Amino acid sequence: MKMGKILTLIFLLVLFFSCVESDLPKQNGFLRIEFKEPSYSPYNKKNTPFKFYYNSSSVKLDQANDDQFIFDYTDLNLSLNLSYYEINQNNKLEDKFLDFSLILDTHTKKSNGVVLREYDNTNKKIFGKLYEIKGDVASPIQFYLTDSISSFISGSVNLKYKSKYDSIYPSIQYIKNDILVLFESINWKLK
Repeated sequence: MKMGKILTLIFLLVLFFSCVESDLPKQNGFLRIEFKEPSYSPYNKKNTPFKFYYNSSSVKLDQANDDQFIFDYTDLNLSLNLSYYEINQNNKLEDKFLDFSLILDTHTKKSNGVVLREYDNTNKKIFGKLYEIKGDVASPIQFYLTDSISSFISGSVNLKYKSKYDSIYPSIQYIKNDILVLFESINWKLK
């Protein structure tokens, strides 16, 4: 009987001391990005039919011609592209809206949803829409601005590398603030 109690006691002690804390899987970590404090500078070149403010502390501005602008956010691996179109007999406003809609549709088909923000400033004759496209898409923001008469600007934020939406979300919001500054600061030049 004594031997049975001793064996039971040894078994319980071995069982008690053999229970060690098991290793738990590590949680997924995300890259923390330190954003530069925005510093906005005016863009007012002679040949450009509009003027606006852009984030000069975070971007390198490339201009292929007077109608194409690329704001390169090198640290964020994103770029903001703007295209200007003069509305006339050859470039109709309806055609530009259709082109914009086709591009927007390609990205929204792969999205998890779209958030629309409308912009209307009748005093400056600026009207536009900003589409924030959620999900793993190549272009998470699409927008346009127009005076509805002679000028149309389309813009997009483009990823340089394939990324997960939740990983780049803070970067998208940072650039979205720069786009909203552009919306508020843009002025058409008188012809």
